[in-house]
Amino acid sequence: MENDNTPTSIPVGPEDMEAFLDLVRTARIMQDYMNDQTAHGIAEIMATVLKLTNAVISTDLIDVLERGMQDPELDKALLDPPKIGLGGLIKQMGDEDFQKGMGVMLTLVKAIGRATEE
Repeated sequence: MENDNTPTSIPVGPEDMEAFLDLVRTARIMQDYMNDQTAHGIAEIMATVLKLTNAVISTDLIDVLERGMQDPELDKALLDPPKIGLGGLIKQMGDEDFQKGMGVMLTLVKAIGRATEE
């Protein structure tokens, strides 16, 4: 059996041509949009994102958030969000997990506050 390298034709319909034209139009818009100022702005944003990513990676925050996001109780709360009033909030203050979570959150808020003075 011989190896046939003949290209196979792919049927192209009107919807395919419209999709192709949309791609070309998008490429033209992007080409018109990109200039030195835009590229510089994107580079600044990416630098900031990478700094934040590096800071988060160098802490245990990622591990804690990952474990928290995998908690089955979170899934239940997302599917059927509990309604908690002031009384429920006060009751939760006696829960050790709530106290730890609030402790971490308050420490983060305080650290952000200190960072605003630098």
